[in-house]
Amino acid sequence: MATTSAYSFINVSATVDGQQVQGAWDGDDALVVTQGADAGTGLIGADGSGIFSISSDKSASISIKLMHTSATHRLLSQKLKRQQSLGSIGAAFPFSFIDAGSGEGGSADKCFIQTRPTDSKGKNAVVREWVLWTADWNPEIPNNG
Repeated sequence: MATTSAYSFINVSATVDGQQVQGAWDGDDALVVTQGADAGTGLIGADGSGIFSISSDKSASISIKLMHTSATHRLLSQKLKRQQSLGSIGAAFPFSFIDAGSGEGGSADKCFIQTRPTDSKGKNAVVREWVLWTADWNPEIPNNG
């Protein structure tokens, strides 16, 4: 028997420092988490035997695309000022997201702003892409399978 399902970004809940992410940009990549490294690396020796080294790298980059009028854009601008003035672990903040439909998501207790958005003005509104970085990303295991 075939399975039918549906998806909506409305079912995705994301928070920055406990505040709901608001004003997400349009598109299929409004929120993207990219692991810092592959899960591991394989090596084949001269005699054909192999070994797989499992990576201990749990870092991740988190891209959040927002509208320039977004409350989250304003919050991240404030976080950037704090990060620049403190220059320490005290500037770190938590981030999390979860898709209620699939259970996919993850969290990190200590994130920093890696890349701030460009500021462009013209005929149309332009995306504000923030990139956060964490050394310890904790993915959620999906519940759909």
